[in-house]
Formats: sequence, C-alpha cells, structure tokens
Amino acid sequence: MSKAAARTHFRTLRRQLDPARRRREMDAITAALFEWLGHDGGVRALTCVISYGAEPPTDCLLAELHRRGHRVLVPICEPERRLSWADWYPGVPMARATVAPIDEPVGERHPVSVMEEVDVVLVPAQAVDAAGGRLGQGGGYYDRFIASLRAMERRPVLLAMVFEHELVPVGTFEVGPLDQPVDGVVTAAGISWTTEALKR
Repeated sequence: MSKAAARTHFRTLRRQLDPARRRREMDAITAALFEWLGHDGGVRALTCVISYGAEPPTDCLLAELHRRGHRVLVPICEPERRLSWADWYPGVPMARATVAPIDEPVGERHPVSVMEEVDVVLVPAQAVDAAGGRLGQGGGYYDRFIASLRAMERRPVLLAMVFEHELVPVGTFEVGPLDQPVDGVVTAAGISWTTEALKR
C-alpha cells in the first residue's frame, strides 16, 4: 500500500476497535514493557506521548512510569515540524497546544540534546513492519527527530507501541529513504526486536 492508503486503512481499523479491547491491549502492552524494564535496571528516563483519539491509551502507562520512579518526557510539536520535550508528572499544569487539538505540559521545553539523558523513546506509529519500518501520521516530526539521533554516541532505544494488528509483514506499506526505522515494537503479544543488538 502507498503511505496515504495505508494511513487511511489503519486509521479506519483503529476507529473500529472496541474501546474495551483498546484498553485490554494497552494493559498487555504496559505489562510487556514493564517486564522488559524490570530486566534492565539502567533505564531511568523515557519518553511517551499523551494519547489522543483512537491511539493506544497511555494515561495509565504515564502514571505508572512516574510511580516507579522513571523520569517521563512528552513530545511538544514545534514550528518547522520539530519536536521539543517537556517533563510530565501527575498534575502537571497543562494548556492547549498551538499546533494540535491536544493539551500539553506548560513550562520548560527541552531541546533534542536532552536525549543524552533518555534511555527509551516510546515512538507513536500507525503501523510498524517486521523490519522496523514505521508508518507515522504524515507530519514527519518523528522521522526528523529520529534522524537527528543517529549522530549521538549513545542514543535511546526506539520502541514503537501499536495494537497487535498493526505489526505487519515487510512490504505491507511503502517505506521511503527518509523514513526512520525503530529498534523494536511492543504489542499486547510482547516485544519484537528489529535491531540485532537488542534481541534477547
């Protein structure tokens, strides 16, 4: 499928998912993530989106990450399709974003250099293929961001979170030269690594 056709296809499937199933799958995603984190005591800081619409609901995950002592950063959409980052914690003051119909934390915005302090980036996606090819929303924010990490001596692990039907075979959707792959995918079935060095 072309990117446009694939986005339409997977957005439709997401909207058709029963809310109770969305929550069940997200509970299983959360459990798989924490099982992995429990085997890696070096993980101290992560990024995670504040979910919107039919996306995997991250409200409980955000709260549990904070409860377990992790630093949590959420993405902020900036002009020129760039991301900055803000600290999230329960009760953080929020305001309506300037570029999207969502609320985001107010206060300090961290540049990409904050990723030197981050261990795991939980990457949003519409779908991910078995080689780590990622279908995003089409804005290019995360592709630009991920590309900027490649020059880092130590970069975070890139782990996409999707519903089970959104982890698909290679070739299901178009992947272009500017599309940035992820290291792994977490679904209700567990974590599938696409980067050899991270396979366990």
